[in-house]
Parts: sequence; structure tokens; C-alpha cells
Amino acid sequence: VIVISLHFNSIFQGFLILLVIPAGIAGAILGHGIVGIPVSVLSVFGMIALLGVLINDAVVFLDKYNQTILEGKSSSEAADIAAISRFRPILLTTITTVAGLLPLIAEESMQAQFLIPMAVSIAFGVLFGTLFILAFFPAAILFGNDVKRITRWIWSGSFPKEIEIETALKKHKEIQEKRS
Repeated sequence: VIVISLHFNSIFQGFLILLVIPAGIAGAILGHGIVGIPVSVLSVFGMIALLGVLINDAVVFLDKYNQTILEGKSSSEAADIAAISRFRPILLTTITTVAGLLPLIAEESMQAQFLIPMAVSIAFGVLFGTLFILAFFPAAILFGNDVKRITRWIWSGSFPKEIEIETALKKHKEIQEKRS
């Protein structure tokens, strides 16, 4: 969380990225149920690898959102643009990962039995995590922004505009002030 928060200059955005972790783990566990194998230590190793893929997708999505905010778009427009522009790369990552692991999951040899739990964790976790990132992550960003606006309104007494609470703009203004 600390490294991600330092990168984005926002604790909120750091925790926002961590929202994909429960979605990925739930998808991996659900995948084990679908395939009919128990969760094991090797499954947990697969879940750890899975989290790297999902966090990377979420970081790239949020970075595109912040870049779009810097271009002057509103929060909702930026979330839409980020979702549209990152849809194909995230979906292709998911398709290639799942398609690459399907032969291993279907393998019946004794040697493959040790790797199948890991492959199931990665394949199903990436599949369900991708659905979360593409469908619910933009809504989570906008919901979090609304919560920040309401919190600032309660704290200061004035309701801020949508754009006033964006971390990317604050960071950009600080950089501009240091340059001048």
C-alpha cells in the first residue's frame, strides 16, 4: 500500500487498487469449486502470482484515469475514457492467460497434478478479477470521489467541485509551482 500510495500521492488511490485483491482471491476459490479440487498451498502460491497481474491491471487503469483528469476531463468522463482505453489490453491479458493455462488444467498426468491448483488459481482469479476491474473499478473510483467530497463538505462546510478533490491535479499544481 505504501509504495502504491507514494506513486499516486494518495492513500485513497493506494487502497482503491487493493480492492482487486478480494475479487481475485474469491475468483480463485470459486474456480477451485468449479473444477472440483481443494484449495492447497500450491493454490495459495498461484493466488500470489495472480495478485501481481491484477494489481498491475488496476495500476494501469488508475494511471490512465489520472492522465485523463490532467487533460481536463471530469471524474466521470475520465473513468469512462480509462475503462474504454484499457478494455482491450486488460481483456487480452486475461484471454491469453486463461487460454495458456487451460491445457495444464485439463492435463491428467501425475506430474501435472502438482501444478493444476496453481493454474486454477491464476486462471479463474484473473478471469473474475478482470470482470471486477472492467465493471466495478470505475464505479469504485467515482464512489470514492463522492465520499471524499462529502467528507470535505462535512469538514469545511463548503461542498467542493468534483475536480477539486482529484489527487492528480493537486500533484500537477505542486509540480507547476515548484517550476515557477
